[in-house]
Amino acid sequence: MNSIWEKETSHGDILKNVWKQLDLAVIERKHQFHTPVFVTEANGEANPRVVVLRRFWRKPAALAFHTHIGAPKIAEILKNPQVSWLFYSFEKKIQLRIRAIAEIHTDDELFQEQWNATHPFSRRCYMGEVPSLVSKTATSGMPEHIIDREPTPEESNVGEKNFAVVSTKIVSIDCLELDFLGNRRSLFTWYESGDCEMKWLTP
Repeated sequence: MNSIWEKETSHGDILKNVWKQLDLAVIERKHQFHTPVFVTEANGEANPRVVVLRRFWRKPAALAFHTHIGAPKIAEILKNPQVSWLFYSFEKKIQLRIRAIAEIHTDDELFQEQWNATHPFSRRCYMGEVPSLVSKTATSGMPEHIIDREPTPEESNVGEKNFAVVSTKIVSIDCLELDFLGNRRSLFTWYESGDCEMKWLTP
């Protein structure tokens, strides 16, 4: 196994690899960045959950996922749009801690693009009950008539009113690369001007 310390590496090289991994994570379901942890603030405490990475943009750097409009995370974002992401790849030995500012999309071009690209089977998540409701029995929350089958495109359209896209503009990336000879850590911070400050940190 090669060490990350075998050749000199710049911040630009590291960021280029981060971008590559995030690009791949959107399209490869088995990529270990495909299902990161997304964190909001709720009642003064961190509220983490796993989401599916659906979009990534390099300029300006941003990430997005899909959710039910009634999910608690929506209210939490409206109250405090400062959010965080946690990515970890056991295979690549890379951890990313990302701070970002979130925006909710329910009736714009991005919303429509993502809804149109969502397969009817995946749309089942938005056809049923609001997430986090108390239930007397274990439940999927989905309508009974689609529990064991894929809805038709026409049937699935009922879920559009419950669908939302959360995009998050990246503020900073704390990248930790694990290595048997010693870990390496770098910090990238973006400012309103678009400039990016890059620093080495002790791991």
